[in-house]
Amino acid sequence: MDALINIFRLNNIIKINFRVMIPILFLCAIGLIALKSTSIDTLGEHSVFYKQFVWLFCGLLIFIFFQFIRNQAFYEYAYILYFILLLLIAATLFMPAINNSTRWILIGSFQFQPSEFGKIIIIFALARFISDYKDTLNDNQLIIFSFIIGLLPLLLIFKQPDYGTGLMYLLPMLPMLYWSGVKFKILSLYLFPILSMLAAMNLLAYYMWMVFLIFILVYHKFRLDTIIFNFIINITFGLFNAYAWTYLLKDYHKGRIIDFMQSIFNPENSNLMGIGYQAFQSKVAIGSGGFLGKGLGEGTQSYLRFLPIKDSDFILSVISEEMGLFLVTTIVITFLVFLYFVIDYAQRLFNKFYSLCLVGFCSILFFHIIINMSMVSGLFPVIGLPFPFISYGGSFMLSCFIMIAIINNIINNDL
Repeated sequence: MDALINIFRLNNIIKINFRVMIPILFLCAIGLIALKSTSIDTLGEHSVFYKQFVWLFCGLLIFIFFQFIRNQAFYEYAYILYFILLLLIAATLFMPAINNSTRWILIGSFQFQPSEFGKIIIIFALARFISDYKDTLNDNQLIIFSFIIGLLPLLLIFKQPDYGTGLMYLLPMLPMLYWSGVKFKILSLYLFPILSMLAAMNLLAYYMWMVFLIFILVYHKFRLDTIIFNFIINITFGLFNAYAWTYLLKDYHKGRIIDFMQSIFNPENSNLMGIGYQAFQSKVAIGSGGFLGKGLGEGTQSYLRFLPIKDSDFILSVISEEMGLFLVTTIVITFLVFLYFVIDYAQRLFNKFYSLCLVGFCSILFFHIIINMSMVSGLFPVIGLPFPFISYGGSFMLSCFIMIAIINNIINNDL
């Protein structure tokens, strides 16, 4: 009981940082307008507009709730929450599959996706580890142990499989390590093997990348043994590409990647009526909207159901078609303003843990934006990452509001 009381700060006065909240509420409003348009043929409580409105209301309640939590509790219980996360994600593997995936814990009619909220917990675990050991471990040790922290839940998420969410367990690690003071040229050595594995999908690209890699290693004046070791590691990861393609990826993942590559290098043979259908229709919607759009409810791609996942992953395509490039640009600028303010607050914090948390949450939202925009525009394979505060989705909306609530709490009480 005492431990529970120690988590809360019941006499706290709720303060709202409007630099943080106004951009977020604006984005939520845009999302509701877009979902109102996509659900124009669905009535009342069955519409995604109504459901998203309920989730938004729940998100605001959660925002208020988190203002009464002591921020120090996130540091104190970071590893306990991390252990609970591993157990919950492992539990999903024994649940019935929904759409060929076991991402949810099912309790009656209630569905709970722990990996979505795990993105918050992984930030706590990484922030605590980095803030505790930055001054006692060298850069390589800090990177390796941080990678292990992100890798354990990632492997379980890949078993579900949910590769899009899994990416969010590793990508925020890079800006967090850089923010803590790890040299970028050291970080890049751990990024190169991933690039080598991707480049190995095309033999010519792989050869060109390996030549460029040697140039980078020599240019930055790494020791000879470091150059040789990294060259061998990158060759190994390039060869690992074949194993990953055969044993790790599902058939529909392979189809999306193949179609994505064809759409770039051989568009006339792209499978526009199969796996590539969604991405193709998304690009049609974006192109047909023009600068000001066709008007609400006038989008043919969404209204005539050419976009199958129009409410969640491809909501930006609907916005682009009906409200135009102008509003899409406004959305991006709004997010950039929000990120600027939060990063500005992060650099003014003296507590390393809190500062790293702000950077981690910003990184999650930023990568969601970049990958989602790349998906809908055909610059990245479709991996199922929604757009923050705009896409339809209960677990995702709540997890985003928890991040905003913690950001607001840290800024108001620890700056």
